[in-house]
Amino acid sequence: MKNRYPYATSFLDRHQKRRWRFRRKGYPTYYFKAPHGTKDFEREYAACLEAEPIRAGAERLKHGSVSDVIARYYSDNSFLDLKDATKVVYRGVLERFRAAFGDDPMRHFDAERIARLMNAMRHKPHAAARLRKLLTQLFIIARRAKLVPPGFDPVKDTRPPKAENSTGYHRWTEDELSAFEAKHPLGTKPRLAFALLLYGAQRSGDVRLMTHDMIEGGRIILDQSKTSNAVDVPMVEPLQEALGAGPMGMVTLLENRTGEPFTPKGFYNMLKRACIQAGLPHCSPHGLRKSAARRCREAGCSDDEGMAITGHKTVKEYRRYAGDANLGLRADAAMAKVMANRAKKLATERSQTTEKEPL
Repeated sequence: MKNRYPYATSFLDRHQKRRWRFRRKGYPTYYFKAPHGTKDFEREYAACLEAEPIRAGAERLKHGSVSDVIARYYSDNSFLDLKDATKVVYRGVLERFRAAFGDDPMRHFDAERIARLMNAMRHKPHAAARLRKLLTQLFIIARRAKLVPPGFDPVKDTRPPKAENSTGYHRWTEDELSAFEAKHPLGTKPRLAFALLLYGAQRSGDVRLMTHDMIEGGRIILDQSKTSNAVDVPMVEPLQEALGAGPMGMVTLLENRTGEPFTPKGFYNMLKRACIQAGLPHCSPHGLRKSAARRCREAGCSDDEGMAITGHKTVKEYRRYAGDANLGLRADAAMAKVMANRAKKLATERSQTTEKEPL
């Protein structure tokens, strides 16, 4: 029988209670908190698969080095209390920083050096801002451990490069949605992923870990991994057709070739290749969620109704996703009012002039 959770094994603890742990060569051991097979167990397991491998020689970290401070941060509550999805992002940023400067003493990163880092990342302003934010956390850890002088906070004397105004991921048009469906018919994995993203209106991180339990009763019911927002979305006919055609995995609805949940990179690459094959190289998985929000706006849904589907926390963020399909109509209405007001004023002026003329 196929093992649903490779690397996860059970054991009896000293109280003779059965527990589960994740053990994979080269990776940290993890003891599951949630009961086996539950939704929370699935999320913990997915986080274990995405964890960074143990670095060789980690026990020989140089005292006060960048690597030393990063290791301390990973074991601090400020990191441990983050959402699993956020931990993955932060680890990626910090491990790249460690790869470049791991042995450097943390105290050598003064404001001038950090400013040079920010300047070197002008082509990646969002990445620069995230690194600067994490450096602030690292210096908090370093000051507390007395690895840098008291009050040493060079980050506050720097600023990240300004990001140009951007609409973010491309919002798919109806023609582009049709082109993808024409290239990838029902019964293919890209089409199933496409349908879950578009008609479920959820993030890739939630879709790739969606289980059979989450779609029971003809509805998508889950707590979003990024915000913990609860969503309860009805499954419309196009999504039901895609689910019926499959192919679906044993645990998660979408599984990779080895029968495991997709990693973030694997899921993105699978759909990106499908976009390129459909002649849509500029389209991406996340843009489908924006298209779902756009459809809500174009159908006349209120912000509250649309947000109930997408799970956005703020109206501002929802509207950024949904776009403004009625911008031109509102501009027409506004200009009509301006011209009507102008005509009214001219008529009033003509009337007053006529009354003043001598008989």
